[in-house]
Amino acid sequence: MINFVPSGWLSEEETNLLRNVILKIPAISHEPWQKKPIPKPKSILPQFIELVRERICTGLYEQSTSSYNSPVSFVEKPNGKLRIVHDLQDLNKVTIKDAGLPPNVDEFVGSFSGRACYGLEYIMGGYDERELDINTRPLTAFETPLGRLQLTRLPQVATNSVAVYQAQMTWILQEEIPEHLGIFIDDGGIKGPRSTYQHETLKENPLIRRFVWEYAVTLERILCRIEEAGVTISGSKFACCVPALDIVGHVVSLGGRKISKQKINKIQNWPRPTTKKEVRGFLGLCAYVRIFIKDFSQVSAPLRRFKREDVFWNWDEKCEEAFIKLRKIVGEEITLKTLNYEK
Repeated sequence: MINFVPSGWLSEEETNLLRNVILKIPAISHEPWQKKPIPKPKSILPQFIELVRERICTGLYEQSTSSYNSPVSFVEKPNGKLRIVHDLQDLNKVTIKDAGLPPNVDEFVGSFSGRACYGLEYIMGGYDERELDINTRPLTAFETPLGRLQLTRLPQVATNSVAVYQAQMTWILQEEIPEHLGIFIDDGGIKGPRSTYQHETLKENPLIRRFVWEYAVTLERILCRIEEAGVTISGSKFACCVPALDIVGHVVSLGGRKISKQKINKIQNWPRPTTKKEVRGFLGLCAYVRIFIKDFSQVSAPLRRFKREDVFWNWDEKCEEAFIKLRKIVGEEITLKTLNYEK
C-alpha cells in the first residue's frame, strides 16, 4: 500500500530540499572563548575516536583553525553505544535568540483527540541536514585526539536549534498541518479520520476498512514529502497505524485524551517537597496537565506562593492538603472528550 516516490521520478537534487538552506548563527559582539577539553576515560577513548572518525567521513566535522574552543563529552545511550555531546554554553550566551516556539501542548494534544487511528514518526537528520554558514562554523570548534575540528551542520544543543527544527519541519509539511499531521520538534504525529465509519469496508476490496484506507493514503503522502525533503524517520520508533497514541505526555484515542501512565506515575511518586525549588518542580509537572485538574489555580494556591522570592519556607497543613489533592486528582485517569465545533 505504501509506494513512496517512484524510482527515477525525482533527481537527487530534487529529493534534498535542505541541501542549499544555509544557517547562520547570529551573535552579539564578544571575545573568543577557549575552554579546556574534558578528559576521556581510556576505556572509552577508542570508541570515542571512532565516532569522531565517522563524523569526519560523513562531513559533519571538518578541520578547524578557529580561535574558539568548547568542551566535548559523551553520554551512553540505552543500547550501550556512545553519543557525542557538544557543550556550547558559551556560544549560547552570545547567540541572538530566535523567537520561535514549539506548539502549545494543550492545543497540540487536543488536535489529536478523537481520531480513529494514528501514526508516529521520529524525524531524524533534521539537525544534521542544516548546513552551517562557513563564517558560523568556527564558533563551534572543539579539540579531539584527532586535532581541532568544527561542526558543519546545525548542532542539536545550540540555543536556537529547537526553534529552527520546529520551523523547518513545519515548513516542509505545512500542507498536512493541522488536519492530517502535528509536528512537535522531532515528533510527527499522523492523524487518521475522525470516524471509523462504523467499520465500513471499501467497495473495491471488502477486506479493507474505509478509515484504514484513508489513513494509509495520508501516511503515504506524508512519507513522500519527508523523502522529498531529504530527511529520514526512525524505523525502530515508527508507529504505523495504532488505535491510541502516546505523544508529549498524553494518550489520545477516538474516545478522547488522558494523561499518560508515565506522567501520572511521575507526579504521584513525587516526594513531599522540602525546598522551594522542589515545590516549583512539582508545580511545573502539574501545570503541564492542568487542563485535567479542575480549579487548578485554587487548588495549587498554597504551593504557588513559594514561587515568590520574598516568601520563606513554611510547609503547613494547607500545603500538605494541596500536595495530596493534586496527586490524587492526577491519579483519577480523567478522559477529556473533544468538542466538534462543526456540528
